[in-house]
Amino acid sequence: AIKGVTNMSEQQLEVKEFDHPPLPKNWLRTVVIIWLGQAASILTAYSSIYAGVWFVTETTDSALMLALASLCSMLPQGLLAPLGGVVADRFNRKYVLIAADAFVGTMALIMGMIIAMGHVSVPLVLIMGALRSVGQAFHMPAMESTMPLLVPKKHVVRVNTMNQSLWSMALVVGPVLGIFLYTVVGFQMVLFLNAAGCAVACLALALAKIPDFHDDSDEARHPIASLKAGFATLSADRGLLILCGIVMAIMAMYTGINSLFPLMTYDHFHGDGYAASLIEGIYGAFSLVGIAILFIWGGGKRLLRVVAFSGTFSGIILIATGLLSPSMFFWFAVLTAISGVVESMYNGPLLAVVQKRVPPEKLGRVMGLFSTVTALSSPIGLGLAGTCAEFTGVAMWFVISGVVVTAGGLAIGLLPSLRKLDREVAATFDEVDVRKTNPTVENAAE
Repeated sequence: AIKGVTNMSEQQLEVKEFDHPPLPKNWLRTVVIIWLGQAASILTAYSSIYAGVWFVTETTDSALMLALASLCSMLPQGLLAPLGGVVADRFNRKYVLIAADAFVGTMALIMGMIIAMGHVSVPLVLIMGALRSVGQAFHMPAMESTMPLLVPKKHVVRVNTMNQSLWSMALVVGPVLGIFLYTVVGFQMVLFLNAAGCAVACLALALAKIPDFHDDSDEARHPIASLKAGFATLSADRGLLILCGIVMAIMAMYTGINSLFPLMTYDHFHGDGYAASLIEGIYGAFSLVGIAILFIWGGGKRLLRVVAFSGTFSGIILIATGLLSPSMFFWFAVLTAISGVVESMYNGPLLAVVQKRVPPEKLGRVMGLFSTVTALSSPIGLGLAGTCAEFTGVAMWFVISGVVVTAGGLAIGLLPSLRKLDREVAATFDEVDVRKTNPTVENAAE
């Protein structure tokens, strides 16, 4: 059904209602069960990730090797996420999620057994990161296309924020737990704990009542045609396409920066493993503060304004961080805390914009493509960070990255096409999910 919605500027928007499965009877209980299971998986996963990062840091003391480790943990997800989106739209998403968590847990268990036999090495850590990334390529599109179907429309930003809070809590608990187990009982125990966390996630998903909502059309049965349909949905929306390009640039710089944070602590501020885990913990703790603010507030209706603010201010903080002297570790911690609050307001509203513009039966494919856009920015960011930081120094690369991130944030807030996209989403925020439609295409279809 097509209906007109008055635009805040000079034109009327045409929007299209999407069919959705009915909400689960106890939708809040379902969301909480899934959330608790994912909490067990993500917290233990981040412990093993941080243990692996610190092993590479101690073993090599190289920005290039840290960048390579991050690349191995992101590139498979970037390459396979479109396929993961196709699978999420074609099959029961509940079973896709269980299979992805089970795969990651099994790989962690096998790697832990190999390390327990005394075969720990940097290549093994790289392989471990790559295999986890394969599981994430199927898990993330399925999760991001499922959660919006489990809550009322007005809570989409909040449920995204809840999911994001898991990663913030992981930044608090993961480094401390990872370093503790790594130094006291061994690397293998971190991986065994990760395998147990994945088992809990699988059990929670099995208990949760998730509606079976997937694309059963003939097109969805053919992977290439299905992938093309997802790409056509994304490319037909000019605002989303431009947004993807800017997000790719921002994520490229942030991927590199994130891989260099341990080295920034270790090399520039002369800290040890506990200092590095302290920085990660501070970031995670203050991310929870930002997430709490966003959860209570809900993000408002002008979601891209929130994204633009977060990106711009985050870039300014990176610039300030890079200008600190080696004796200013305290101020490094303060800026990290502020960035935790600001950056936590980026992903939730950004995902909500995409989720509200795409038909739910194609959302897995679009989220897979969106994941690919951000994940394939990793080779650019990691390549630049790993090579350029060797010449410019880690601190100066923080400054350079901050300039790019600031420019991206300003672009999201100022470009006319994105301001228009923001108004279109805001105009129907409390209604059904919508996307702009082309009257010519609609008439032709009729």
